[in-house]
Amino acid sequence: MEFQNILLIRTDRIGDVVLTSPLITILHRELPRSKIFFLTREYTAPLLKHYEFLEEIIIYQPQKEHRGFRGHIKLGKILKEKKIDIAFLFYPRPGLALALFMAEIPFRVGSGYRWFSFFLNYRIYEHRKYGQKHELEYNLSLIRKFIKKVPEKSEIQFHFRINEYLKNLQNSALEKLKISGAYIIIHPGSGGSAPNLPAEMFTRIVQYLLEKTPAFIILTGDQSESELIQKISRNIKEAKLRQISGDWDLETYTAVISGAKLFISNSTGPLPIARAMGIPLIAFYCPAIPCSPERWGPYNQLDSVILPQVEPCKNGNLEKCPYGNCLGLISWEMIQPRLDAKLKKNP
Repeated sequence: MEFQNILLIRTDRIGDVVLTSPLITILHRELPRSKIFFLTREYTAPLLKHYEFLEEIIIYQPQKEHRGFRGHIKLGKILKEKKIDIAFLFYPRPGLALALFMAEIPFRVGSGYRWFSFFLNYRIYEHRKYGQKHELEYNLSLIRKFIKKVPEKSEIQFHFRINEYLKNLQNSALEKLKISGAYIIIHPGSGGSAPNLPAEMFTRIVQYLLEKTPAFIILTGDQSESELIQKISRNIKEAKLRQISGDWDLETYTAVISGAKLFISNSTGPLPIARAMGIPLIAFYCPAIPCSPERWGPYNQLDSVILPQVEPCKNGNLEKCPYGNCLGLISWEMIQPRLDAKLKKNP
């Protein structure tokens, strides 16, 4: 089956977009003459700018240009002008399904379990909420019928380009931080999307790494996480420690991640970026079904994950956690051997 113009739609968070991006590669390999478009939000678009095989990124603005019924009708007209042959809706939303219908796209693929699924004519009946497989594999389910060969896990690849522009961004950011040489990134927050390893344990990790490696340590977070970063670093007086709280845009952060010796974090957006860039990882995950590593972990690299030894609950809501915060049950004895192994493998 040949398609001239293919549209992928993912309009939620950074990690979700990253875990959809390998489908660009798969579709390009299967349909090399097709043009691939990607509809995403403005704040995730800079990441996709550096992905190979994309013809165009279309910006989705649900609070501005594409707001409400009329806004999505307008979006439908824009898509119609692109002459899209097939569209894959990975994050189902009624306005987006309507826009695909109004664009008269011949093949409209998405979940069959939503009230607005009648706007789609190729429906996939699969519940993601049970977390029975990885998010990337749920995404793959949507394109499965339209490709000849479904790749094995080991064959699925990310194709973000580390071009001269990103290299220059990286060099500029590191120069401002007065970093020369290897560096490790620690991202202790999660933007509220998942539980966090306690700040005290991150402090211990920072202190240990500063003792064991000559690498610089960069603590990163957005502006809302500045207090957390200060709490972690408060009693550490070390010339090799750096702090960043909302100082970098997504493109700059991606550029800096791409050069890291090691990336350590909770289960949050920057982690999939580091995985996509091939950076060694240590990741702390809650075993609850909505945020488990089986669903959201670093793809095909679950040996980088550290979990508390508890039975998984069903909600992943910190306020309802029977342990208060199960990540607080991760001990130093569970973390230190992983740090040593990563440092030995990547001296």
